[in-house]
Amino acid sequence: MAHQCLTCLLFVYLLLLRSNVSAKVPSIIVFGDSTADAGNNNQINTFGKSNFGPYGRDFEGGKATGRFCNGRLFTDFISERFGIKQTIPAYLDPAYSIEDFASGVTFASAGSGYDNVTSQVLSVIPLWKQLDYFKEYQEKLTRFLGKPQATALSNEALYILSLGTNDFIVNYYVIPTRSSQFTAEEYQYFLLGIAETFIFDIYQLGARKIAITGLSPIGCFPLERSSSLLVGHACREDYNKVARDYNVKLQTLIASLNEKLSYIKLVFLNVYDTIQESIEKPYISGFENVAVGCCGTGTVELGPLLCNVGAKVPAVIVFGDSTVDAGNNNQINTHAKSNFRPYGQDFEGGKATGRFCNGRLFTDFISESFGLKKAIPAYLDPAYSIEDFACGVTFASAGTGYDNLTSQLVSVIPLSKELEYFKEYQEKLIRSLGKTQATALLNKALYILSIGTNDFIENYYVLPIRSSQFTIEEYQDFLLGIAEKFICDIHQLGAWKIGITGLPPMGCLPIERNRQFLSGRACNEEYNKVARDYNVKLQALIVTLNEKFSDIKLVYVNSYSPVVEVLGNPHIYGMENLDLGCLGTGTFELGPICKFIWKICEDPNKYAFWDAVHPSEKLYKIIADSIMRTDLAHFK
Repeated sequence: MAHQCLTCLLFVYLLLLRSNVSAKVPSIIVFGDSTADAGNNNQINTFGKSNFGPYGRDFEGGKATGRFCNGRLFTDFISERFGIKQTIPAYLDPAYSIEDFASGVTFASAGSGYDNVTSQVLSVIPLWKQLDYFKEYQEKLTRFLGKPQATALSNEALYILSLGTNDFIVNYYVIPTRSSQFTAEEYQYFLLGIAETFIFDIYQLGARKIAITGLSPIGCFPLERSSSLLVGHACREDYNKVARDYNVKLQTLIASLNEKLSYIKLVFLNVYDTIQESIEKPYISGFENVAVGCCGTGTVELGPLLCNVGAKVPAVIVFGDSTVDAGNNNQINTHAKSNFRPYGQDFEGGKATGRFCNGRLFTDFISESFGLKKAIPAYLDPAYSIEDFACGVTFASAGTGYDNLTSQLVSVIPLSKELEYFKEYQEKLIRSLGKTQATALLNKALYILSIGTNDFIENYYVLPIRSSQFTIEEYQDFLLGIAEKFICDIHQLGAWKIGITGLPPMGCLPIERNRQFLSGRACNEEYNKVARDYNVKLQALIVTLNEKFSDIKLVYVNSYSPVVEVLGNPHIYGMENLDLGCLGTGTFELGPICKFIWKICEDPNKYAFWDAVHPSEKLYKIIADSIMRTDLAHFK
């Protein structure tokens, strides 16, 4: 797949470690740079961070942990292969404790190197400080396990040292200090001297199984290729030769230390050949592009903001109701929740996040289509921070509507409060990124507003209040007036790209069909006509606002037609059941009632609806694909 990190291929070679070290490996202990940093830099004052999307888009939950990758690192794969854990946690991550670190920990810091000068460039954790953290870790481990067991674990653990690239591409070839002191060959020996001292240090602290990575073909990094413009972005052979020469010297050092130190097993990790083979024969590994990165132009972007602001759509920011609520209602006092099974049964990890669906929502699929995260987090979810929200966030609340009265019915978050949360989010974003970069991100972000259905099926057609005040046409206009004001408000706050969903064929929702039992549970055509008429008026409003504001691009997001298409041609999409939800009887069950259902359909992919109101993940995917091909196509 084109989205895979090439550096993550390192694990292919490293899996061979089983033949090089004892099979008894109870723990993986890691030192190094961004190739092995799982989030230590998140906890220090540095720009060398990646705790924001699109980093982590393929990590579990789409979470940007601080790994400089779309998913896991090679050390994570190594840990899993040894039967330990799937991911190695960062030592400075406050979410973990010594119990978590006993079976694996990384002290690595993105941007670091053997040379202290290298770590000073981005103000990251130098190798000597990583060693200090390791000593602190050993003290904690001894208190936790007792000295004999802690010593045994330290002796049997596998130590991985992945370091050295930054010393050349961040330091030697960029800053004149070292290049004025050393030739490239002398600098190699300078670094290897530091490496030798470090190996001695961890050996004295109990390390007996140590794997040291050589340099990769650094001249083939997209960043370095971009400097070879005159030769067609070819690899820089001078850089690659330096890497190969360094690796030969490192292997000599390893052989010497294996002879010198008792009971040690040092191995050289030949990452150079592994990556070089993938570059020369990409088809073997399933790669299509080995010259540029997946993020942005793929030539210069890395680290903070470049991947975000450099993208045409660096973030997806969402307002609305249950069609786009990813869990905000979990944090408020309301019955309108879905943070329990069977909701979420097909979400990653089978987690009931608060989405009213068996899996992901259409906005999640849209985010993924723009190369961002696979799941947009809820703003009120305490598991996430501003770093997670930088490239996508939803303020939506299940049960809400344009009309404040609608939100009052089930005590959920009104649209006006969603706007207040957005303002609060902006302030946090500015503190995190700085005003200039935060403003750029907010201007380029795509804003999606998915709301309105509840105003009719939960309010107008159920309670006598609005229906006694307005005819149906007048109520449509009333809602569109609120929509217009909201659009003007977010535009003044920096929103330039806005997608507004129309109403779906709400007369075909299972709960509405159930009221048509005398006519064979047919769609309620009266309700569908109201939806179509509303959508026509919404499109007219969008045209007016596009003419009014020169710097705005408002688009109508047609959620009506894709659903009608599926209902009319279910066989094309593999659907078999269109008039019932997958849960219970499929006629009335939704929300808290679903805690007590006794029946779930065998295959949700054959159902258009998950519960009596909300689409299944498959239908949401169909809707998102249609929207991306049409309404949002020019934003890609």
